[in-house]
Amino acid sequence: MNEQNYFFTLLGIAVLLCLTLTFLWKMRRTQKDASRRKIILMDLLRKAQEQNETFDIKLLGEENAKYGISALLKKINDQQLAMDVLEYISEEWIGADIDVYFHVTLQAGAIFYKFRAGVQKVSTQGRCSRLLITPPRDLEIGQNRKFIRVRPLRESIRAMAVWRLDPTRHLPRAITEMGPPLFHYRHGMEAAPVVMENISSTGFALRFSIDAPSEPPAYLTTGSHLLCLVIYCPDEDHEQFNLFWSTNEIVNFRAEKSKNSTLVLGTTFTNWAMQEQGKKEIHWFHTSPTRGVMPITQWVMRIDRQQRLLA
Repeated sequence: MNEQNYFFTLLGIAVLLCLTLTFLWKMRRTQKDASRRKIILMDLLRKAQEQNETFDIKLLGEENAKYGISALLKKINDQQLAMDVLEYISEEWIGADIDVYFHVTLQAGAIFYKFRAGVQKVSTQGRCSRLLITPPRDLEIGQNRKFIRVRPLRESIRAMAVWRLDPTRHLPRAITEMGPPLFHYRHGMEAAPVVMENISSTGFALRFSIDAPSEPPAYLTTGSHLLCLVIYCPDEDHEQFNLFWSTNEIVNFRAEKSKNSTLVLGTTFTNWAMQEQGKKEIHWFHTSPTRGVMPITQWVMRIDRQQRLLA
């Protein structure tokens, strides 16, 4: 072998060695980046779990099931995420792909994310289900998914009552502390003094069948507070009843003058409670405008899916 061939051989070995080292370095860097990103992803999921955020799940590939359902993240590990859904999920979901939307409140504010996952297992107990899904490999920055606002069927509202609320006093802790309401409604009343105009996860609008002057009473104007009870049926069969208490701040109002004048108030929840049937005690929870109220979220999304399918 002459000197020229020897030189080119050494050069080839050197280039091959450099390429191999470069490949190994890039592979090692990719592994480190993936490991670091996985830690960040899991940290974001745990933060969303700690903040009791609602996850919106959208099933892919089935036209009749394309509308989302709400879930709570219960368990996290490297192999799977366990999520609880307050409705029945068919085992046909196993092996299907889903898109999952959620948001996390950080120092910079609320950031919305989306990831794709596969359903590993479905277990049901009554009307509740648990989904085991694959953890995310990556997250996409999602858009702010605004809360859905729907109008419930009159048949689903069994009773309503509205009290004036003094925000400087403590919230009632039992129904025995309630006086007579300002307005109330029961299913079947011909002339309902108050009805639910619409509802979302963060509040509802109420329609009052009263003479509505240009300026309503002070306790029904913007900035005032109300105490409300809504007894509703969350299922289509109207077999289950939920007793939902809320304190509401009035954020807007409008008067509609016609043959029968009405006043419509837009309100947001500030506190909420689900009262157990047969119990007198009320245990209150504070509500956040970015998260909504979980039982109401489930009910609203079920109404939304039914109305879309019937449209």
